[in-house]
Amino acid sequence: MPRAMRPSGGSPRRRLAASAVVAAGLVTAGCRARPDATDASPQTSPTTDDAGRPTRLLYPAAPGSFVELVRDARSAVVSIHATTPVKSGPAAMYPGAPPTSSDVALGTGFLVEAGGTHVLTNDHVIADVGELRIVLVDGSEHPARIVGRDPRLDLALLAVDVPRLATLHLADSDQIEVGEWIVVLGNPFGDEVTASAGVIAATGRDAPGSLVAGTALGFRTYLQLDARVHRGNSGGPVLSTAGEVIGLAVASGDRPTELSFAIPANRVREALPQLQQYGRVQRSWAGLWARPVTRDIAAQLGLPKIAGALVTKVEPASPAARAGVRAGDVVQSWNDRPVDHRNLPSLVANAPAGKPVKLSVWRDRVAAEIDLVPEPMPE
Repeated sequence: MPRAMRPSGGSPRRRLAASAVVAAGLVTAGCRARPDATDASPQTSPTTDDAGRPTRLLYPAAPGSFVELVRDARSAVVSIHATTPVKSGPAAMYPGAPPTSSDVALGTGFLVEAGGTHVLTNDHVIADVGELRIVLVDGSEHPARIVGRDPRLDLALLAVDVPRLATLHLADSDQIEVGEWIVVLGNPFGDEVTASAGVIAATGRDAPGSLVAGTALGFRTYLQLDARVHRGNSGGPVLSTAGEVIGLAVASGDRPTELSFAIPANRVREALPQLQQYGRVQRSWAGLWARPVTRDIAAQLGLPKIAGALVTKVEPASPAARAGVRAGDVVQSWNDRPVDHRNLPSLVANAPAGKPVKLSVWRDRVAAEIDLVPEPMPE
């Protein structure tokens, strides 16, 4: 090639070597654990490429892969099987499989300790199925019984009579931030634990059409992931880089263009005691619509700070209506706990029905207190 036409940047071998170093730096930078309070800013480490030129790798203490994380957690991930073949299960996902492919595989679950050995999974995974079995990572099969179901949250709790099984810890999902790395584990067929990785894309995706703190969907706030979730790993754990469960994967479909979601670990933790004790979850409702308080709204209403949940609508004959809550009120606290439009649904849903709750609302530029009595959520 004539010199005038030769690309800049040195020889092809040198360019490839430099590119490899840059790529390695990007991979290394991607797996940073959440910083401590004393480590609030990214750290850099000088090094050199193959040509002796200085480079910098961000977050040098980060792991280069998720291999150890998966290895440590895989023993708690189980495959859930029916005793008779089912159609359109995980087997139907594979290329060339007929739409009605039959198999006993249903999906994934994972072991948690809840007063005994229990398995968490999606309700839709075990719905309308007779006898169930779980397959552990060692290939052994064991009978499983349904302890409780929560179709509204798409959550189910199973029990297995096998002692000393490894379990996973539920983390505080309220501490998760957008951009954090996560790993979704699955075990659809009981022969191998699968993994997909990505980041938290959003932390508060409400179910479409939700009536905040009002209907069956009001408390359903999901984590949005850019990791792949399909019917095979639906029900599996979504892990932080610390190896803790921050959510339970929920399949919304099998097309790559569809979004992936997870039930936050805190919503799972709230439901577990009732599932274990009663086999179902009884939630409360208030009957009000709410949305975020913006800077403009705060200025217009004379709020001292941008906080709370703005009531936009109150359902007739609802607990909120009977308590005197009005559209235009800003709910600031629920039993002295600070409120925003995201935590209000779960606060209402988990409040004991029939027990009065003290609301602090901002109305006509002053704070007022209202007693509200939540009622059982309508079916």
